[in-house]
Amino acid sequence: MRKILSVLAMVLFAVQFVSAKDVVTTDGKSLPKNSQTFIQQYFPNSAISYIKIDNEFFKSKKYEVVLTNGTEIDFDSRGNWMEVDAKKAEIPAELIPDYVKNYLSANFKKEYITQIEKDRRGIEVELNNDLSLRFDRNGNLVEIDD
Repeated sequence: MRKILSVLAMVLFAVQFVSAKDVVTTDGKSLPKNSQTFIQQYFPNSAISYIKIDNEFFKSKKYEVVLTNGTEIDFDSRGNWMEVDAKKAEIPAELIPDYVKNYLSANFKKEYITQIEKDRRGIEVELNNDLSLRFDRNGNLVEIDD
C-alpha cells in the first residue's frame, strides 16, 4: 500500500511539473489589473517589450515583465511587485520607502538605486555603484554587500 501511494504521489508531481509551462506574450492585458496600473503609474514612458508568465506548481503564477527601456519587473500571482531592476537607470523615488531614502541621503548622497527587491523579510536595494543594502521590515540596515 505504501508503495502504491509513493508511486501515485510521484505521478501527480510529474503531471504537475509537465503541465507547468511558461508563456511569453506581449499582451499587457494578461497581467493582473494592479500590475497594469503599476506599470502605467511608474513607467508611463515605456511600453511592454514582453511578459514571461511562469506557471508555478499548484496553479500559482509569477510574471516577469520587460519594458522597452530595459527595466525588468517581477510580480507575484496577485500582481504585487516583488522586484524592479532598472539596470543602470534610477528606480522611481515613489517605490523607495522613506527609511531607505533617509539612509541614502545620510550615507550615500551621490548614489541612486538601480534595483529594489522586497520580500517578507524586508527590502534589498542595489546602488549604481553595485553596492547592495538590505533592510529588515522595521527599516533597520542589516547588511551591506559589495
